[in-house]
Amino acid sequence: MNQSRLPKVNGKINPQATVLFRTVAFFSKLRLGYLVHRGENTRITIVLFLITAATAALGIITATAYLAKLPLLYPPLAPSAFILFYTPMAPAASPRSVVLSHGMGLALGVLCLMAASMIWPQSALLDPTTMNWHRILVIGVSTAALAVLMVVFRCVHPPAAATAVIAALGYIISPLQILGLMGAVILLVLEAFFFIRILGGVPYPLWKSDSSLMRSHRILSEGVETRGGFWEEAVAQIYRKGRRGSL
Repeated sequence: MNQSRLPKVNGKINPQATVLFRTVAFFSKLRLGYLVHRGENTRITIVLFLITAATAALGIITATAYLAKLPLLYPPLAPSAFILFYTPMAPAASPRSVVLSHGMGLALGVLCLMAASMIWPQSALLDPTTMNWHRILVIGVSTAALAVLMVVFRCVHPPAAATAVIAALGYIISPLQILGLMGAVILLVLEAFFFIRILGGVPYPLWKSDSSLMRSHRILSEGVETRGGFWEEAVAQIYRKGRRGSL
């Protein structure tokens, strides 16, 4: 491009007139953070982002599992992806909550299964097709313990309960399967960081959620349904009636 044709300010080339600046400005207006704060078609924006990012993230994990011949595909990853990309600023979507909860769920499911197998060797708990009262006990203990630990350590992530159940059923026993599941969880978090923070322009946390950022990104921490939802309006009406009755 001939620089002599570019608009100048005080004898210097105006950078805002360059093609590079206009290109960057155009794509920056397509970022999730910019579109959400503008408040135009917020629901459609978040839904499209959820579909695109979650599909791409799970697709990458699927391709990696196929090419590397590794056990990376597990059912809990799908609901985790939904939470990560629908409410990325929520505590349940933070890397800390996702990694710790899935890790604890996996550990509790495997440990309870192994302990029960040693106590009742005739129960055949290592066979996933076996269902008896021993299996029911293992599932109940592992999921209950996980619920307590997630609350105690403040890393609540509901899909981790499915991880505990799958482990308690005996589907995750070998070291390769254990490493595969945790590797897939970490890969999903890294993909969330890339899609949400780098491409989306939203301050997705590096590890733990930030309460101040949650308030400034309420829709991305609570979901679009919380804005003027049915129950929110119902509570507001009850409160207003109570105020009028007390006067």
